[in-house]
Amino acid sequence: MNIAENAVRGLILRARGYDGKEQIEDLERDPDTDETDAVENLQTGAHDAGRDEIEAWIDGLDEEAQAELVALYWIGRGDYDGRDFPRAVEDARGRRSTPTANYLLGAPLMGDYIELGLDAVIEADVYDDA
Repeated sequence: MNIAENAVRGLILRARGYDGKEQIEDLERDPDTDETDAVENLQTGAHDAGRDEIEAWIDGLDEEAQAELVALYWIGRGDYDGRDFPRAVEDARGRRSTPTANYLLGAPLMGDYIELGLDAVIEADVYDDA
């Protein structure tokens, strides 16, 4: 593995915070008061700091680590078994058509599925911690 388990678990926590937000077109402050509505914390848009943080973290990974994250997501979603991790990584490398961060941030339940995938891979004893 190119990503340490603790790093993946940190992403899972941040992703769950992002997954729980409602997608809106644009977050804007009140032009008169520069204040935001309290509900803003439950919404996300093009200028969401949490999304930006996750995107920057994923973009900072090398291509192999990004493929591993996608593979963990797919395993958690049920597309592969934990023991199929190497094949899932290979498929993720070959099927990449958009930036990984965009794909994962647009995927439903990213945090939950990555966690399920990580647990399945560890249980199958095919996770070699970085």
